Amino acid sequence: MKKRLSPYFVLSIVLAAIIITLIFTTRPDPGCDTVKTILTSVKVKPFEGRKYMGFDLNKQNLTFGTLSPGAMAERTVSSEYSKNATAYVWAEGDLSSWIIISPKKFETTPDAPQEIVFTALVPSTAQEGEYNGKIVFCYQDILWSG
Repeated sequence: MKKRLSPYFVLSIVLAAIIITLIFTTRPDPGCDTVKTILTSVKVKPFEGRKYMGFDLNKQNLTFGTLSPGAMAERTVSSEYSKNATAYVWAEGDLSSWIIISPKKFETTPDAPQEIVFTALVPSTAQEGEYNGKIVFCYQDILWSG
């Protein structure tokens, strides 16, 4: 005679798996005092025989233009913050795994801009279409005690 699994047992296992997944996949909140975001996008368009790159000189957003699968584009952004702080930078959205950020963490001082390089590496398996996301700048103010 076969034993049947209790539906409560199965439900408990599923809920435990969801909770464990959420714990290990959510980004830890570094405790931002100020958060700024920039929209980002890349348009993927296959081009037979060579890599294709179109430019987008939009100054309000971080756009990589039109790229072929397997192509790469680099953009530099200047970050300014009015206080002494530790800054963290990351990408979110459709193309977040395609973007390399350097540096991802840096110290800010008033009136001293920090340059951050963003490199988009479009996978060779990427499908034609527009991919969107955002770049997040998290600033933790440094409080001096004296």
